Amino acid sequence: MAAVEALERVGCDAAGYRLSGDGVDRLCVVHLWGEWRLLLAFPEPDVAVIIDIGEHLAHDPGRDIYQRLYEAVAMDPPDAVREKPPCCNEAGPPADAAQVDRLRDAFKELVKPRRRR
Repeated sequence: MAAVEALERVGCDAAGYRLSGDGVDRLCVVHLWGEWRLLLAFPEPDVAVIIDIGEHLAHDPGRDIYQRLYEAVAMDPPDAVREKPPCCNEAGPPADAAQVDRLRDAFKELVKPRRRR
C-alpha cells in the first residue's frame, strides 16, 4: 500500500491534514483513492496507528467514515466547513497515546453486534 510506504518513508508528512474539533483534532487523514480515506493517530511521534479506513460518502451517512468516527466518539458532525490544518507542524505529528486508547475502545463498542429482541 503506497500510503503505508509513504508513512514509513516520511512519517506524518505523508498524512494530508488533521481533523478539527475537540476529540478528533489529533487525527490525521490520508486520501487513498477516490473517496477512500485513512484515519491515523500518532500515539508517539514515530508511531502511526490506523484508526479506520473507509469511504467518505456524504450522501450515505451509514457508510461514511467521518460519520462512523463521530458516532464512535459521541460527537456531532461540524456544522461549518472543516478546517484542514497540516498533520505535522514544527513539533511533529499530533501525539496522544491516551486518545488512541479511547478511540480503540470506542470503535470496539461501535462494531459489537447488537442483540436482537
